[in-house]
Amino acid sequence: MRKIGAIFFDLGKVIINFDMGILEKGYEPYGYVPDGRLLDYILESDNGVKYMQGEITSSQFYNKTRRYFKMKIKTEEFYRIWNSIFSPYPEVEGIVRNIKKKYPDIPLALVSDTNESHYGFLREKYEVLGLFDHYVLSHETGKLKPHPDVYKQAMRLTGTLAKDIFYTDDRPELIKAARVLGLHAFQFTGHEALREQLARFGVNA
Repeated sequence: MRKIGAIFFDLGKVIINFDMGILEKGYEPYGYVPDGRLLDYILESDNGVKYMQGEITSSQFYNKTRRYFKMKIKTEEFYRIWNSIFSPYPEVEGIVRNIKKKYPDIPLALVSDTNESHYGFLREKYEVLGLFDHYVLSHETGKLKPHPDVYKQAMRLTGTLAKDIFYTDDRPELIKAARVLGLHAFQFTGHEALREQLARFGVNA
């Protein structure tokens, strides 16, 4: 059994759930947002990528998005809806708390593609995020996963070699990229599977 030197967690759909459908319904009264277009816009458009990489401010993202979808909406309401997509995942929160309590010598790193508004809201609302020792966030680093520098930065911060790292993420392409670098990476499919995967490395959470 290999000893784990650090554990990397993704954020969305792992520690905290979210539903992008809430955005489309929320913004519908303020303009026309075609089904599925909003998710593509956030993840793939120049505006969405720049916001996640911290290259534009929340004010700029609001203005660009409002114009793009021809929405008539105030800034406060735009971001109230923007941050309304999240819901807790208490079982995974419990796993993080158990690891922190039982294995204080194993550093925890949050490695997430996110944006200024989402992360600020989540950090204030979800105390579990304060348990992490290190944070590698796209809007602060200027890079999105699966760029190798994202994982390498997390390794530098935790002072851990790839072969000694456990990493979980919900997106299979990110798991593949992390495995290429030598991390023990597992796709997140639920809290019970996560417990089983961790137990294989001697971490009983």
